[in-house]
Amino acid sequence: MKRFAPVLFSLTLLFGTTACSKTQTENQQTDTVEYANALFDDNYVHTIDIQVDQDSWADLLENPTDKTKYDASVIIDGNTVENVSVATKGNSSLSQVAGSESDRYSLKINFGHLVDGQTYGGLDKLNLQNICSDATYMKDYLAYEIMEEAGVAAPLTSYVSLSINGELYGLYLALEDLDSSFLERNYGEDAGELYKPESEMLGNMDKQDKNNMERPEGMEMPEGTEMPERTEMPERTEMPERTEMPERTEMPEGMANPENNEEMPAQANAENGDMPEDMKQHRNGGMGMGGTSNGSDLAYTDDEIASYSDIFDNAQTDPTDEDKARLIAALKQLSTGENLEECVDVDATIRYFVAHNFVLNGDSYTGTMLHNYGLYEENGILTMLPWDYNLAFGGSHMNGDSTSIVNTAIDTPLSSESNVERPMWEQLMANEENLELYHEYFDKLISDYFESGRFESTVTRISTLIRPYVENDPTAWYSVDEFDAGVDTLTEFCLLRAESVRSQLDGSLASTTEAQETADMIDASGIDISTMGSQGKGKEHEGMGNAPEEIPKATEENN
Repeated sequence: MKRFAPVLFSLTLLFGTTACSKTQTENQQTDTVEYANALFDDNYVHTIDIQVDQDSWADLLENPTDKTKYDASVIIDGNTVENVSVATKGNSSLSQVAGSESDRYSLKINFGHLVDGQTYGGLDKLNLQNICSDATYMKDYLAYEIMEEAGVAAPLTSYVSLSINGELYGLYLALEDLDSSFLERNYGEDAGELYKPESEMLGNMDKQDKNNMERPEGMEMPEGTEMPERTEMPERTEMPERTEMPERTEMPEGMANPENNEEMPAQANAENGDMPEDMKQHRNGGMGMGGTSNGSDLAYTDDEIASYSDIFDNAQTDPTDEDKARLIAALKQLSTGENLEECVDVDATIRYFVAHNFVLNGDSYTGTMLHNYGLYEENGILTMLPWDYNLAFGGSHMNGDSTSIVNTAIDTPLSSESNVERPMWEQLMANEENLELYHEYFDKLISDYFESGRFESTVTRISTLIRPYVENDPTAWYSVDEFDAGVDTLTEFCLLRAESVRSQLDGSLASTTEAQETADMIDASGIDISTMGSQGKGKEHEGMGNAPEEIPKATEENN
């Protein structure tokens, strides 16, 4: 858990610039606790000043989608770390900002890019989130908080007041990267392999955003426009006819039928390890939005490494072919629905789905886009990890009224617009014992965190802490009045969502979409979800949305 008291660092611990010795390696876990205690103490707003050459910063602002790493120094809570790199980060959100008048980019600081082994108290990389599409400034923060409450290994977060060369830039969310430090903190120094699967469609769209979809110079986004993740879809081959889909239509959406597990389509044939060609085409054809999946759906295709480029092209570690073959074998076992404990950390993944299905982020594995999750593999066992929740709490639901969103059925969480299978969910929940455990963990989360009043206390504490910084944020996406309204809506939304989940658990409201009756739903018609922020949302008041026109020159010693 990340709620720690502040601690003091030694200069050797924080700013050592040599490769780790044996003693340093033995102390690695102690180091990771140090950065968790200090930088991710969320009882106060931290300060970070990035010292970067003025020409480098100008080039970053001119070419943000290149993600070039620039030499810089950072001052974190008064502690200086030299010879780090800074770069823009993100995919669709990066393209959206690049196509607007704002320069408020998310940034990644790499402490060891220039100096091998350099960390900040054991932390190798730090993300600074620009809190895009979030009037509450709290969606990511609360989503990871809820993950922790559910017992999930989640990235650490805190708030930072960011400056560039001494000039205030805005209130950002500091986020631990899903990388080596995260792995060591959660799984030890002998941790397994980590991936952040991303569908090929999204990669192609990012390239098209960069090369073909830039707005003409000076063109502004219409005020208040709500944009989808991409403004245009790249051309794709035609999807196969829906009529060729294997027999699964009688099951409630998103749920496999435990009684008919033996009637699964032929990809479950673990003996020959092969899938009929028409089924491969069907699986790879369905993204709901016209794309393909080369492994990001976690469905087994065949034993070829090339068939899973969505996973292996997005490795956070350095897996060998043997590591990749082990992951493919796990997917193969998952496809059978049998002996899942041999290929999945069942308990950890159920906990992940409990929190994930509470916060309702459709820009994810359960939505129309196959990305925004981590996949951890160790000794052939797979675990899903949380990532990127700025569109949580209904922010990614482009359609649907507030009541239907709040009452999203916990047992059928998959998007109705998606045609791709989600075996990590379907096969896991086809087992009645797993479904029962899922309900038990949901009951505990609702009881311990929401019905206890702890959720409201957290929102009050954090919103009070950051409100003065929101009010004085020179690059903010939203005004302080919009922040206040967003926080109120977020609070009400979560309490209503908790009430709906409780109703689904006790049976007064059905827990599958097909069986739900409108009359039994928790009424959420009084809230406007867009108040919490929406995709593509920019400034709605004069003079905001742009970074300072001039960045002060970096001091000579930090150039």
